[in-house]
Amino acid sequence: MAVELVKDILKVDELKGKDETQTMVEAEIYLNQSKPEIDKILWVDGKAQITNSKIVQDKVIINGIVKFKAVYKSKEENPRIFKLETVQDFRNEVELEGINENMTSDVKIGLEYIEYELLDERKVGLKSLVNIQTKVGRTNTLEVIKDIRGGEDTQILKEKIKYNDVIGMKESYTIVKEAFEIEEGMPPIDDILKAELNTYEKESKVVDGRVIISGILDCLIVYNGGGNINSLKKEISFNHFLEIEGAEKDLNCQIKMEVESVEYEIKEDSEGISRILELESKVKILGKVYDNREKEIVLDMYSTDQNINLKKEKTLLLENVKNLICRETVTREIDMLGDILTIEGRVSILDSRYIEGKVVTEGTVNLNILYVEENTGEIKNSQEEIPFKFYNDIDELKGNISVEVESILEQISYKVNDGGLNIEAAVKNSIMLNREKEIDIIVDLEETGEALNKKNRPSITVYIVQKDDILWDIAKRYHTTVKEIMSANNITSPQILMPGEKIIIEKHVDTQF
Repeated sequence: MAVELVKDILKVDELKGKDETQTMVEAEIYLNQSKPEIDKILWVDGKAQITNSKIVQDKVIINGIVKFKAVYKSKEENPRIFKLETVQDFRNEVELEGINENMTSDVKIGLEYIEYELLDERKVGLKSLVNIQTKVGRTNTLEVIKDIRGGEDTQILKEKIKYNDVIGMKESYTIVKEAFEIEEGMPPIDDILKAELNTYEKESKVVDGRVIISGILDCLIVYNGGGNINSLKKEISFNHFLEIEGAEKDLNCQIKMEVESVEYEIKEDSEGISRILELESKVKILGKVYDNREKEIVLDMYSTDQNINLKKEKTLLLENVKNLICRETVTREIDMLGDILTIEGRVSILDSRYIEGKVVTEGTVNLNILYVEENTGEIKNSQEEIPFKFYNDIDELKGNISVEVESILEQISYKVNDGGLNIEAAVKNSIMLNREKEIDIIVDLEETGEALNKKNRPSITVYIVQKDDILWDIAKRYHTTVKEIMSANNITSPQILMPGEKIIIEKHVDTQF
């Protein structure tokens, strides 16, 4: 009976390359004639954005902008607070051998730092270092053999492969609008000096054909009013739906969110006082729906009676073995600085690895604290770095395990305790554990019809087990079966072989009369 190959398709995510680089972006701000001269820069900040990115052969081309903002005190008899803004574009090329335009890129950028120099009373020089993290991948379709039918003398080696079956991906935008009145006792709003919005996923759920997302916009507002600089925080909840064909209830999803732009308008209340702030934010949402699947594929086969020629291809398979979402709180207590206006931060992952049933993630939470100094009344910046090391217990995993971690800073809160400032930062880690396996995929076979000649082989062969030997390889070499070797040697577990151990292999010859 002819041998029949039963084929199947694996659709898996494949990482083709990644890179971390930095680029310097410089700009200058000139005061227009309507604004008074600069006495002192109070603070500068900025935001980096990608305007577009594309893949060409062996390269990712990234175009972006940095939006700079400087706040200064005027050189007047009665000093006032003013803000200055400018936008500077940049271009960066990331070289990754083997990538092409049929693949997809995931580019993340952020500001490492901003430096400024007061060039004269009407000009400010700005310099920022932009971090760029680039990943390029593709959804790879592999044709595999899941079974071999026919041929009573054929021996088949199968193995279970775990992978993420990508159902669908969707990028979408939502507009979040909110109008709110500032708290009683706070001065009216003269001018918004800083509006920093951060977004994160609160909850997501896959239902038939869509993903339901609940998100949070964490707003930090610094404004000029009542002759002082004031700050307020506001948390805005919003919902969004992603339509993804093929999504089914309770499948897994991965959500990434980013604030693209912020617009605001100061409005008067019923008494004609500027106490209402209207915010409008554009949020980009990327969703991926996938299913954790396990399939059994044929890695090898042979016949105990005839020569069979196999055609194989080597394939590097990234086997997804586990995904985790972990939330941790990082704390730090520092000496009281003064009246806190804002505390902003970002997460930097320095190292992530798998060691003996644990995922170890090391990094820092980098904080920028804007405050009013108590003695002088001056506005100052303080930089704080909080190191962390997280341990997540998981099952023992075998093989070459790689760890990928994506971290975001969801929320920062603080309390004043006995002259100290206690800061808490909520960090969300999305951890993906993969096993890199190089396997030989059977793509075809040829039955030669040539019978194996066993007559000249000894009746009994004594084989000495070598390092890394498995029973399958020994049985294939001597054209017998794993079952026959186990029976002849009273082996109860085929996984336990000791180097130097002697294995008896008996010859079996079919005799026809």
